[in-house]
Amino acid sequence: MAEQEKRLRDAGAQITMPLRQEPWGEALFQVTDPNGVIVQFVEWAAPEHG
Repeated sequence: MAEQEKRLRDAGAQITMPLRQEPWGEALFQVTDPNGVIVQFVEWAAPEHG
């Protein structure tokens, strides 16, 4: 996920929420396109089976 955020940042995308890792394992960041549309990228965590 870090590679995708860096690639978009290097390409000039407006990163409006930096990459973060949630306590339950998901990784996410968001960008805003030139028209103001927010796009969130999420790497879902696999559910834990007890």
